[in-house]
Amino acid sequence: MKLVSRVTGKEIKQGRTLHGQAGAATGLAWRFERISLHRDGVHHVHVSRPGGKLGRIHREFHPSVFGCEVTVEITWRLAVRHAATRTWSKVDDYLLAGVFALVPLAFFEHFHWAEAIVSALGLNGH
Repeated sequence: MKLVSRVTGKEIKQGRTLHGQAGAATGLAWRFERISLHRDGVHHVHVSRPGGKLGRIHREFHPSVFGCEVTVEITWRLAVRHAATRTWSKVDDYLLAGVFALVPLAFFEHFHWAEAIVSALGLNGH
C-alpha cells in the first residue's frame, strides 16, 4: 500500500509532513505514520503531531483530508514466484538427501546397486 498525492502523483514516504485540507485537520501539520485498514475495508492515514505536555497526538483520517489516495499494489506474481522458488528448493534438497541416503543403504542393506555405487565412489579398495 502506498499513499499518493493527488496533485503531484508521487508517493509520500513515512515521516513526511502532511497538511490538512478539509475537516478537523484543516490548516494543521501532521506527520505521516502509517496506513491502517479499518474493519469496513476503508484505508485511513494514521498521523501524529506534537501535543505539548502530552507528547504526540495520534489520529486517523481518510486520505482525502490531506489530498491523497491509497493505492494497493498487486504483488501476486512475486508471491507465486516466491512459492515456486521455495517449493523447488525443498524438492531439490530432498532429492539430494535421497541420493546421499542410497550410499549407506548400499553398504548396510546389500542393495543390488551396491557394487556399482562402491566402484563409482572409488571405495572398492583395489
